[in-house]
Amino acid sequence: MTTDPHDDDLAERALRDALSLLAAVPGVRDDPQATRALAEVMTRLQPATPLQSEKFARAAQIIGGSLDAGEVLHNALCLSIEAMHAERGFLILAGNDAPIAIQDRPEGEADVTEDALARQVAQRVIETGEPIFTTDAEADPNWATQASIVALHVRAMACVPLHVRERVLGAIYVDSRVIPGVFRQGDRELLIAIAHQAALAAENARLFGAERERASRLSALQGFQARLLEAIANGVVTLSPSRRITSFNRAAEMTFGVLANQLIGSHADCIMEFLPEFGEMLDLFFDNGAVLLRAEVEGERSDRTRLTAEIRLTPLETPEGVGVALVITDVTRQRRLEEENALERARAEAIQQSFSRYVAPHVLQSLVNDPGSVRLGGERRLATMLFADIRGFTSLAATLAPERVVEILNTYFEVAVRIVFEYEGLLDKFYGDGMMAVFGAPRARDDDARRAVDAALALHDAVRGEIAPRLDYPIAISIGLATGEVVAGHFGSQLRMDYTVIGDAVNLAQGLQHAAPPGGIYLDEETYRLASPTPRPFHRIGARVKGRTDLIAVHAMLPEGALR
Repeated sequence: MTTDPHDDDLAERALRDALSLLAAVPGVRDDPQATRALAEVMTRLQPATPLQSEKFARAAQIIGGSLDAGEVLHNALCLSIEAMHAERGFLILAGNDAPIAIQDRPEGEADVTEDALARQVAQRVIETGEPIFTTDAEADPNWATQASIVALHVRAMACVPLHVRERVLGAIYVDSRVIPGVFRQGDRELLIAIAHQAALAAENARLFGAERERASRLSALQGFQARLLEAIANGVVTLSPSRRITSFNRAAEMTFGVLANQLIGSHADCIMEFLPEFGEMLDLFFDNGAVLLRAEVEGERSDRTRLTAEIRLTPLETPEGVGVALVITDVTRQRRLEEENALERARAEAIQQSFSRYVAPHVLQSLVNDPGSVRLGGERRLATMLFADIRGFTSLAATLAPERVVEILNTYFEVAVRIVFEYEGLLDKFYGDGMMAVFGAPRARDDDARRAVDAALALHDAVRGEIAPRLDYPIAISIGLATGEVVAGHFGSQLRMDYTVIGDAVNLAQGLQHAAPPGGIYLDEETYRLASPTPRPFHRIGARVKGRTDLIAVHAMLPEGALR
């Protein structure tokens, strides 16, 4: 008749437990003769060697059944206590002050919390990497003197390292306070095997946990990256080293008018459908060593509407090699607005240029800068007035066609106005075949009178030199200049106003122009004083001016032979 090995193991376990209970009785535990007798009985128990391999297989299954390092170590300690028939056990990790502890004390006995012995033994095992195994600690000269051995009545003690390759992760410690011999030699190999299996399983669990954490971080990073790409206002497209599209964010979809899933995985050449110059840019990027490249290119969206894009290519390091990160900024609307603004500026400048022919330049600039700044009113200024008139032109005009009259006047005024502007005068107005210019308003300068005299001389020379060859009919002008305090400003009404000057100097200058002979220039005393020395000689004479009863002292430059 055969017996079941498991039944034998259960019977042995029951007998060992009974002996342990007996040995724990105070009267027996303190009697050396009784203790030796129980130890003899314990040693004569037949070792259940056929069950060792089954125990180890069961231990390997339990220990390897979890991928949680804490659970693996806890299961290993439980199996070690069970396999060794120990009362308590500690699993101590290297560098960790919080050991895993399990105790199996007899009912009614106080809980044993002292773990100094376990720490001491485990530390030695961790440092040396060698197991410690004693079946009678109180009789072992290596341990009998230890205070903890005596205080705790430890009889059997075992501690084995948790080896992984060349490292010691920690140690498993178990002991028993019952009778000597409770640990058998066969249990040593089983405990070492359990510790080795536990160390491997714990390391695998740790590596699995680290890999799972890395995968979790990578997944979170990829999710963050995806959200970041979607949040970027610019289009972002990434290319692999083989020039395949690997990402295509939402902004890129909106820029090109195409969905990402239609392009991801495709060759980068498909982008040329939208940006014809992209292929050439990509080749140039790699030919130059994959350095940053920027360009603005024209293209079309998927709906064939215009697309202007700023392209930036940057190298993208990948495990497979150097890829490309393509950043696309849609500047279509910005460029269109710039073009419209340029056209509007050109149109405004053309209007301003045209308008400047009718309005004084400073008035026009005030209108451009602040349309509300032009208001009725004036302010006092010291200015020099210049009047010039074509003499005898009324009689001449009566004999010519109107078109011819206009042609003569325009030829004359074109040169006259240019000269006034060259000497920084303000053209106040045209009146028939005459014109009025102001030097000193709206802004006064120290040399206003001198510039007015220079302009009069230049105009006098131009009539005889530049204008005469262009006309079939010779003309002669007379010029009058006067300096004095005037009121300069806008006069008229809110519906229609002009910038002009009013004052006695204005009337005097016009009177001097009337009094001067054809080809002559009359200056009043103040103008001559401020302009002296004049570039050319002027003669002081007396002249009768319309509207004034007395002769006026003037300085005159007369045509040749006028003074003879």
